[in-house]
Amino acid sequence: MLAGCGDDKAAAPPDAKSNAAAYDSVDVCSLAGDDQYKAALGEAAAGKERRDTDSLKACAVDGSSGAFYIFLSVMRPSMGAGEQVSFDKAAVQGAKDVDANTFSFFDDGQAYVETSDGALVLRASFVYYVDSGKITDGPGVVNRLHTLLGQMTQKV
Repeated sequence: MLAGCGDDKAAAPPDAKSNAAAYDSVDVCSLAGDDQYKAALGEAAAGKERRDTDSLKACAVDGSSGAFYIFLSVMRPSMGAGEQVSFDKAAVQGAKDVDANTFSFFDDGQAYVETSDGALVLRASFVYYVDSGKITDGPGVVNRLHTLLGQMTQKV
């Protein structure tokens, strides 16, 4: 019985991070700075807008061109964060593993990276506005979003 408990803890080290309470007061727009937003967007940010709902905390950051934006969200799921990420990944055809806790997806109009971090799920999405363009370097956009998520997880 004890061996089973130890195995579970070894298989899920991110759950050791205790950040569930941070969800109640997190301002997602402040989890990254202007330089980090610029690096993720590939251009200067035009503005940030909090978009919190009952089920998630979020921030939309427009690019200066007005063609696209990044959407950042933090969620405290009712199931474990790792389970939620696995569920979300299974629901997306074409999802790719980034690491044990993280997956990515992209097509012509959007790209996103989702990760579990302690009790929370964080997602960074890059989205073109309708008829404003398309993603031509999906792996590059995913890499920029993954870097941004890494910076965000250090603050929650």
